[in-house]
This record gives sequence, C-alpha cells and structure tokens, in this order.
Amino acid sequence: MMRFMQWLHRWVSLILIIQVLLWIISAAVFSLMGHHGMSGHQYMRHVHPPILEKTAPVWPLENVRKSYPDADSIVLRSVLGQPQYQIKQEDNWVYLNARDGHIWQTDTELATRLAEASYNGPGEVTDVTAITSTDEVIDWQGNGFRVDFADDLNTRVYVDADSGQIIEHRNTLWVIADWAFRLHFMDYSGERSFNHLLIWSAGLFALWFSLSGLILLLRNIAQGDFNPRRKPTWLEQLQRDQQPIASSCGGGGTCGLCKVTFTGDQIPAITPAERSMLSAAEVQGGLRLACQHRVRPQDEVELANADVATHQLTLVNKRDLTPSLTELTFTAERAIDYAAGQFMQFKIPHKEAALTRHYSMATKPGSNQLVFTVRHMPAPTADLPPGVGSTFLCQLQPGDQVEAIGPFGDFVLSSQPQRKQVFIGGGAGIAPLRALIQAELDASQPRDCVFFYGARNSNELCYTGEFSVAEAVDYTPVLSEPAAGDNWTGPVGFVHTVAEQWLATQDVQTLDVYVCGPPPMLKATMAMLAKAGVPRDNIRFDDFGI
Repeated sequence: MMRFMQWLHRWVSLILIIQVLLWIISAAVFSLMGHHGMSGHQYMRHVHPPILEKTAPVWPLENVRKSYPDADSIVLRSVLGQPQYQIKQEDNWVYLNARDGHIWQTDTELATRLAEASYNGPGEVTDVTAITSTDEVIDWQGNGFRVDFADDLNTRVYVDADSGQIIEHRNTLWVIADWAFRLHFMDYSGERSFNHLLIWSAGLFALWFSLSGLILLLRNIAQGDFNPRRKPTWLEQLQRDQQPIASSCGGGGTCGLCKVTFTGDQIPAITPAERSMLSAAEVQGGLRLACQHRVRPQDEVELANADVATHQLTLVNKRDLTPSLTELTFTAERAIDYAAGQFMQFKIPHKEAALTRHYSMATKPGSNQLVFTVRHMPAPTADLPPGVGSTFLCQLQPGDQVEAIGPFGDFVLSSQPQRKQVFIGGGAGIAPLRALIQAELDASQPRDCVFFYGARNSNELCYTGEFSVAEAVDYTPVLSEPAAGDNWTGPVGFVHTVAEQWLATQDVQTLDVYVCGPPPMLKATMAMLAKAGVPRDNIRFDDFGI
C-alpha cells in the first residue's frame, strides 16, 4: 500500500506541477496584456446613444401595445438613425421596425454599416459571413453576421441580425487572452467557469497530494530519515565500505537487486517491498533487501555475490542479431567465474559521472569470452536523447575497452532434478535465458526444457537456428505482429498467452519457470503464472527493465 501511495504521490505531483506552471504562465499573460489588451476592443468605437427626438417612430406606440398586450417593457432605440421597438415578453425579446411595425431585419449591407460604425481602426471590411453561432462569443446563438476587417489585429465584429446590435469585437490578442483564461480556469469549454469537473478533480488531486505527502513525511520522520545521526541502511553501509552489491533504484525497494542474507538470531521482519520482490522460500531463508533495513549491532549479513570484482573488458567481436539487438563479445583480463543467468554492471561514461547499466551474459560459463546482447534504445522523440548505455556500447569497435563489475544476480537454474524447465522471454530477455538453456543442456542429466520466445515479427527473432536444432528443447517462437512477407505459420499473439495455453495442459507443481523480457511482458507473464497456479517459489524472473 505504501509503495502504491509513493507511486501515486509522484504522478499527482507531476500533474499539479504542470498545472501550477500553466497558472504562472497564464497569470503572466494577464499581467503583460492588461485589461484593455485582453478585451478585444482595441478598435471599438465608443458611441453615445443617439437623441431619440431625431428618431421619431412612424408606427405609433398604441399599435405596439395592442399587438403585444403582455409585454413587460417596450423600449424605443435608434439603429443607425432608424427607429426600432424592443419588446420584452417574459424571457423573450421581439424587435420591430418602428416605421412600419414589421419584424426587424438586418441584411448584409446594414450589418456592414453597423460594424463600420462601431469600428475606429485602420482596416477595411474584407468579408461578411452569415452565422448562427460562434465560439468567440459566450451564450449567443441566433441569426447574425461576422464582419472581418483587414488590420494588424485581425479584428472581427459580430452583429446580431434579429436586433441589429453589435454583439462583440474580437481579435488576435483576445484569442491569446481567451486561451490564457482557459488555462487559468482549467475550463476548456470556453465558458470561463470555475464550477466544472476538471477543477473538482484538481481539487481532489491537491487534497490527495497533501494528505499522502503528510503520511509519507510522518513515515520518514518515524524512520529517522531526517535525523543526521540516523543509522544507515545496509545498502548504504555496504556501498560506503565498497562492498560488491548491486542496486538500480537508489534504495527505493523497487529493483530487488540488493539481496543479502541475514544469518543472525534476529532476522528483520519482512517489509511490503520485500513481500512483492522475494519468494516465500527466499524470505524463509533469511534473504532480505539491503535497502529496506538499517544497520543494527546484532545483525550478521552475508552478500549474495561475494566474488564480485571489477573487470576490464575488451571488445573482440560485434554483430547485429536483429534490427534492434546487437551481440557484443568481450574478453577479460582475467577469468570470470559466473553462473548462467547472472549479469555484469557496466560503467558508462556520461558527463561528469559514470552511469551503471546491467547486461546479462548470453552464454553458459566455461569460456574465456563474455557474450552480451544489447538492445538499441532509440530516441523516443526528437527532443529526447537515445539510451545512454546502449548507444555507448553499440558504438564500441573491436579493441575498445569498457569497465564492468560483477557477476551479480540470482537468476540461476534451480536444483530440483525432476522438474521440467520452462523459459518464457521476449526481446533482449533472450540473453540470460539462452545462457540458462545452454547450461541446462550441458548438465550430465539435462532436464526437459520448454522455451517460449516472443518477438514482433520474424526479423526480430534471434538464435532461432540454435534452439530449433536442440533436441532437448521444445522451442516455440511467437510473433505479435507478423509482417506480410513473413509467411508465418507459427503462433501469433502475445507470448504469455501462448504459454498460458500450454500450461493448461501441465501439472504446474512439477515446473520451474524462468521469465525475462520487457517490463509489460514480464508483468503480464507474472500475472498469468499466478492465475495458472504456478507456485511462486517455482518462478524466477529477471526484471532487466528496472
């Protein structure tokens, strides 16, 4: 629950920050433009009402009263020197020509003259358009005209045809101000109202942000995070002592890499983060995440990968496996003893400080060469850079060197002799799975292996020939989007769905399942395995998307 609260707190804060920036920007627009600049009335002539004595009606007032006995009010006004009766009946208005008593009519010529009479700018009329509504005038519908003037502000004058009245002046500055109002009021309907669903939601978001922030603050205070004399976590302590421990999330408990074993009499209680990252067998064996527990005098801790060291790797071969995967082969200055499924932490030069990126070995141990498959991470948009780690590694040439630390990880083969080994992967997840399968086939009594591998199309499949000829491996490639020229006859869809159909025919208690692939695929596969009833202790996964 606390992890979900942290996740939601971060995303809500992003939403609120964006809206605060919009408020600041729109407020700056208001300040710079001023009231007059936002009105759209820069070229609007302010005309005093004409003297009605000079606009005598021909059709007498008595006739108006006879025709409209229920009128609430009758007003005589002048429209460019022409007399007009305005009659209000309840919520309706009727406009009569005071010369003949007929319903008032505004034609294109009169609308143009009315617009010109209300305009004092430098432009000339360029277009007159009949309209029944416009987004630039709130709460107006009916018969009218839009009169466009050719000036520096693109002035538009709106005339109501039923009454002959000027509805509004609009121009480019008004459009800018209108969008500033929309952003400021969070009302994109143009009604400029504070009473709408979006602003209610923003209020609830702000309330949630405040309450969740308070809860997280109190939790941090209770944990002593703001105490300069607080005890460090085991991850912090091991990093200070330069002990070989992996971490990618900075101590947030989301990557699951900083596993250590508590061997003392008082093993710390499991945390919510560990409950989601560790299996029951690992918890029972005293395995914990170093970032989740502070150092105590009575603790006895063993590192999962005590033989980790820094190695200088030299690239000896590079080849493209698919349009998005490159295989890199390195030699090390000294032998590296690793288990199939483990990974190395590469140091990637970047600006002032080096970054770390994790890549799994793609072959079984026993050779003096290390093979990795690197997925190209292109720039998601023109404004964002491509992946730093993959770009650096894929640009290396034979003879170039790079520093790596390892081996790390516990994504290794199980020791249960009677279980069938099931591998489910996709994309660059092929690397550790290939190493695991090779190691299993190299055993004195290899167990049965089933391998489901997902790719977008046939061009994205790699090592197909190797797995297809392996007699002890039941290999099933799955394409999610086969191209027209693939001539594909195999399974189509998501790899976890195909694997689920196969699992329905198996005794899931007799299986060891290994999963590695892109984060969405990994999440979907883990959910599928739980639904299929595969015991959690029988599942091992490598989340290389962290």
